[in-house]
Amino acid sequence: MGFTLVELLVVIAIIGVLVALLLPAVQAAREAARRMKCSNNLKQNVLALHNFHDTYGTFPKYTSSSVGWPSFVLPFVEQRAIGDKVLPTAASYSDATNANRLMGQNKLVMLLCPSFVVEKSFSTIDEISGFGKAYTTHYVGCMGPVGNLPGTSTPYPVSTTGADQGGIAADGMMSPVPFMTTTTPVATGIKMGEVTDGTSNTIMLFEMAWKGMEDAFRAWPRGYRWNSENVTAKNIQNAMRKVKYGSGNFNNISMGSNHPGGCNIGMGDGSIRFLSETVDLNKVLLPLASRASGEVIDNF
Repeated sequence: MGFTLVELLVVIAIIGVLVALLLPAVQAAREAARRMKCSNNLKQNVLALHNFHDTYGTFPKYTSSSVGWPSFVLPFVEQRAIGDKVLPTAASYSDATNANRLMGQNKLVMLLCPSFVVEKSFSTIDEISGFGKAYTTHYVGCMGPVGNLPGTSTPYPVSTTGADQGGIAADGMMSPVPFMTTTTPVATGIKMGEVTDGTSNTIMLFEMAWKGMEDAFRAWPRGYRWNSENVTAKNIQNAMRKVKYGSGNFNNISMGSNHPGGCNIGMGDGSIRFLSETVDLNKVLLPLASRASGEVIDNF
């Protein structure tokens, strides 16, 4: 006995409903897997920074216009072949074609969040002859907070005055200039003992890969320029996913990701947490960004 047209339409309608119910579940499962991979990437980088500290006694220290922290930890993420080519004090984004610049041809998956599709620099400065634009990083170090200590008019320390791109915060675990100065500083690495707020209460790395941020990406070997921009570390001044790249704010772009509801952060103790996008900027986010200001942090 065959099916009537009405019965066939009912069956098709039921199948359509089931598919409609299934697809979001599949997408959610895929995103959960991507978020877990992202968390694992951050974990690798945080542990690499700890291993660097164990080996050299400080976290990476780098000079103006030289390479940033990702270049220094390459031997600790099974990338020694690339890491052996690093020129620690040479330029990383001049118009030269030295080893630092050419390293950008290497796609390092531990620097890329799988939930964000853009993997290369936006800047023509990062063009490599015969290759195209260099690969970028979706994870940046925390240079520290920009703003006032909670409930006060006392500003957090920023190491530059009159700087463009938002200055360089001095009170974070990954600041290239971790002290107050108005002149070109000598490279200084931060020691674990200087994180007096507690490593479990201090952000080391965070995601900066959310829709609308594409024009802020630069080559991953880049470090910072004195009194100007930092590519592989950022200040925390703004709430999550609020402020995109614009004139003069390169160092103060909001953290964020394409993960629904928030982004991953790597803490100074090596733990990885998922931070809600609704977290309070002044009571939680700024205090978490500082390594030594003694704030009491609300639950997060």
